[in-house]
Amino acid sequence: MYKKFFKRYWPIILFLFIFSVVGIRLLTEAQTPEKKLPVYSPSMVSEELVEEEIRYVKKYHRINPFSMVNQNGETVTEMDYSDKIYVADFFFTTCPNICPMMTANMLYIQEKLKEDDIMLASFSVTPKLILLKF
Repeated sequence: MYKKFFKRYWPIILFLFIFSVVGIRLLTEAQTPEKKLPVYSPSMVSEELVEEEIRYVKKYHRINPFSMVNQNGETVTEMDYSDKIYVADFFFTTCPNICPMMTANMLYIQEKLKEDDIMLASFSVTPKLILLKF
């Protein structure tokens, strides 16, 4: 009796099963919130890591379109980082306090994240001083 039933209705049962699985998957996906990487402002970071005059700044950091020359003499633009997650570091070559710590942390990040989808960018705020040293 059961064999006759399944033999006769197996296409309908298969269709309902597939439809249910796809429907549940779509509903689950629609209810899952999109994950966004946070953008930290100085007010969100430990006070000892931020200069006193900007500790309470709450604006998000934005990096405008740029065109710069890297250490190899190649031009780099924001398009080199498109569709990638990137960590940007702005430093002063003469900064004695936080800049060496930031550079060490960037090196640590670079060693730990050896993925093509995550890129690092360090920008000197005083590039002319670097050129004078070479």
